[in-house]
Amino acid sequence: FRAVELLFKIQRGHWGIFAPKLDVVADFYGYAHLMDTRFIDAWRKGDLIGKRGEVRRLVKGGAETESGELIEADIIICATGFDKNYNYMPAKVRESLMVEKDGLYLYRHILPANVRDINLAFCGSECASVCNIMTYGLHAEWISRLLSGGVALPSEGEMRAECEVMKAWKRSWMPETSKRANLVMLHQTHYHDQLLRDMGEAPGRKGCLSEFFCPYEPADYSGIITSR
Repeated sequence: FRAVELLFKIQRGHWGIFAPKLDVVADFYGYAHLMDTRFIDAWRKGDLIGKRGEVRRLVKGGAETESGELIEADIIICATGFDKNYNYMPAKVRESLMVEKDGLYLYRHILPANVRDINLAFCGSECASVCNIMTYGLHAEWISRLLSGGVALPSEGEMRAECEVMKAWKRSWMPETSKRANLVMLHQTHYHDQLLRDMGEAPGRKGCLSEFFCPYEPADYSGIITSR
């Protein structure tokens, strides 16, 4: 990852005031985003000018920063993000979920340990990986097998204990964000292996040297959903 950091510095000009405060892994888990490759080309050509700071207020013709600088602008994009809520659920259910400031911690990122009701499961909404659709396909199969008796749940105490271990681990190094509880990201292959073992499926799906040097793709999980 240190090599990746150096590559990003060279490609994106992460020097001086633009040098990230966090290492690339922590930054990825806290503030990951996808960037159009044309951004780099425009930056190198001088078509984009970077400024670091915060907007104090919008004014006629642009914005004023906290430092007092006035930046002229024809268009201002308010990329403020969003907050997740669970208002679509009954109040008693929301209370039992015990949503915390950094998100909803679930057993396998699917089942609420405090509820432990297989009629309430989250398919994809509480898990962020590098390849989301691949993860959510495994979620759907895991839930399907749980409902049909193909996946056995541990006790409520064991489910809660595992959630607490996951919570402590994430809080020990991931930046504090409102979505920290659902972050899997670079650990997705290990997480997928965990789901496969629960379903009684073999986790090592490539074999030989490919298992160590080639990335996992959706095709590597072909046959999981249709194997029954």
